[in-house]
Amino acid sequence: MTYKKKEFLNIDNQTIIALCTPSGNGAIAMLRLCGDDAVEIVDKISLLYSKKKLSVFPTHTIHYGRIVSIQSKKEIIDEVLFFLMKAPKTFTGQHTVEISCHNNQYIIEQIIKQAIVAGARIAHPGEFTKRAFLNNKIDLIQAESINDLINAQTELALRKSMSQLQGSLSRHIEQIQQDLFGLLSIIEGGLEFFEEEQQDFEIDKIIRKKLNLIIQKLKNIKSNFSQQQQIKEGIKIAVIGWVNAGKSTLFNSILKKNRAIVTDIEGTTRDSIECSLYKNGNFWLLTDTAGLRQTKDLVEQEGIDRSFEQAEVSDIILLTFDLSKKLNCKQIEIYRNLINKYKNKIIFVGNKLDVENDQFLLLDFINKDQFLKISALHKKGIELLENEIENKIQNIFSKHQSSYLLNKRQYNLILQVENQMKFIEKLIKNKIEYELMAYYLREIIERFSELTGRNINEKMLDRIFNDFCIGK
Repeated sequence: MTYKKKEFLNIDNQTIIALCTPSGNGAIAMLRLCGDDAVEIVDKISLLYSKKKLSVFPTHTIHYGRIVSIQSKKEIIDEVLFFLMKAPKTFTGQHTVEISCHNNQYIIEQIIKQAIVAGARIAHPGEFTKRAFLNNKIDLIQAESINDLINAQTELALRKSMSQLQGSLSRHIEQIQQDLFGLLSIIEGGLEFFEEEQQDFEIDKIIRKKLNLIIQKLKNIKSNFSQQQQIKEGIKIAVIGWVNAGKSTLFNSILKKNRAIVTDIEGTTRDSIECSLYKNGNFWLLTDTAGLRQTKDLVEQEGIDRSFEQAEVSDIILLTFDLSKKLNCKQIEIYRNLINKYKNKIIFVGNKLDVENDQFLLLDFINKDQFLKISALHKKGIELLENEIENKIQNIFSKHQSSYLLNKRQYNLILQVENQMKFIEKLIKNKIEYELMAYYLREIIERFSELTGRNINEKMLDRIFNDFCIGK
């Protein structure tokens, strides 16, 4: 069954409570209660130093007091601050009380227990944000951007999620929706004023032009979706090269800790090893891969196969060469294939600068000026390499000019609508059937409204908000 958003307005106003700060060590924790009876429930479990009830105070005020046992007002659980926010000027549109208490697990559990005894219940994942959506405080795109904001792994993802929360994508979607309604009104006007034999070819021209414009806007919105994971999840950097090229030593040098095992024995790294580090506002997911070579060892071969898989999925490849050794024909062939396939991703790293062989760089497919020479063992050139990686990252991010990031749900909906629009475009190639086109356009408008949540079923809503944390 499909529900219109307005039908949800008075559903599930029961008071809910959840811990909004992470569990673990820390000075302060924050608990949030939200619902029709939130203030009254807090009145039952609190004693303010002002000797008054919280409910008598005006909205958006802070009060100092105690949480006490509902059975015995003399049993003090904690001294806290109460942040009082009355409907409708709250995040959810409902009465909200936030309690700032000491971050002790026993205290937190006791406050929640007392609130439940007084009539509250534990919030479901994302329920606060869901209520904000149901009460028309935010649309579904803005709701999803909150989850993106919480889980942002890069500074750029943080900025774009904040922009999306403020409505950057919603405004684009709203404009296309208005374009769709405008197109439908022209078609319905054609239905009303023209008989089939009196078709107005000037209006047909306008319809085709507007249809094409909407398709182009949809293409622009979903462009670069496949690259947006770099912004959301951080940059994937793979260290790839021949066995004993010093990849693991380089991996450890960038991490500044001994994460990968390093020996003089070829093929020490037999599987991919991942480790992340936070640098200059971005997460780097660094992967040390099994050394490339021909082998009959099935386990080692599996590791080598995974190295090629890492080359495919990574955003940046540190293609590592051993400067102390001359490449043989097989090595040259494999390196050449990697370069031809992933040239735009690659940073050429010449390792073992301290034992460099003059014959090494006699390769016709690599310009020696492209090489960044380092000694991973002696930590020489590592800082220059990190700067080069940072330049590569900024170059990747510079291609993402839009102020928003699509998630999979949004992308799939836009793709479906675009395909439906293209179907209509083919349908009216020779002649516009106004009634048929109007029928398909109404279907598209209904589907498109799922983006902002104006028309979405309850099951889909639950699926979206179940990905949220409990306290949001």
